[in-house]
Amino acid sequence: MNPKILLGLALGVASSLIWGGHAVVARPALAGQGFHPLDLATFRYVPAALLLAPLAWAARDTLARIGLRRLAVLAFFGGAPNLLLFLSALVYAPASHGGTIAPMTVPIAGAVLAVPLIGEKPSPGRAAALAVMAAGVLMIGWDGVAGAHPGAWRGDLLLLLAGGTWAVFTLLLRRWQVPAIPATAAVTIVSALAVLPIWLPWRAATVMALPTGSLLLHLAMQGIVLGALAMFLYARAVELLGATRAATLSIMVPVTALLLAALVLHEPLSWLQGMGASLAVGGMLAAVLFTGRKTA
Repeated sequence: MNPKILLGLALGVASSLIWGGHAVVARPALAGQGFHPLDLATFRYVPAALLLAPLAWAARDTLARIGLRRLAVLAFFGGAPNLLLFLSALVYAPASHGGTIAPMTVPIAGAVLAVPLIGEKPSPGRAAALAVMAAGVLMIGWDGVAGAHPGAWRGDLLLLLAGGTWAVFTLLLRRWQVPAIPATAAVTIVSALAVLPIWLPWRAATVMALPTGSLLLHLAMQGIVLGALAMFLYARAVELLGATRAATLSIMVPVTALLLAALVLHEPLSWLQGMGASLAVGGMLAAVLFTGRKTA
């Protein structure tokens, strides 16, 4: 196989593994280590903003053309509010839900919202694949109603909202023709400026009293690995593989989340969840590889 393709696959899989492990790292921090969702959001955006600031500066002409209003809207749907929905969900829902329901909701919500936002509707084949994905998401979340995680339905609703708002973010990037990397850098900086003034007086003293090891772990994972490294890996994978091939690697995210939640956190994996994940992943693969879209 072409070395360029192999490198692209390796980088894309690495980024998907990082995203798949996000909920597995965040869930224990929120469930028993004394962290608040705002703490992890601050850890995510402040270090990443410092790392990505040179990219934003290099793309300042592009960002100026986009305008502050549009950047603020992008930050609302794809920045701190979106992450806070996801992290707040993990207070109630297990990591296996966080790593599967939110990413699987994105293409479903995106297909529905694409009609009014960008005038695009799914082909019959894509609609069928998305319906299969929706059924899989329902099966994964069913134990939040009556199963191993009663009460997790509250977190599942937040995860659906997180997936939906991220879908709006990606559609607006397409509608406004915004380059992904400068947009990510700008959204990260805007989010850091939004969360830091709230976090400093409210949570900083409490967080500084937590064990140093936990602080360093979550600063590194949220700010460096998730906030910057995963984005660079995925962007490079897109360059090497093309957008369509790279998009198929997102299928690794829910698979990784389920496996890591079971192996690392010892969360029970029911046959219904396994079947739901298989349906959703199969639908996601079919939606990306074998079906298309058409203009409304």
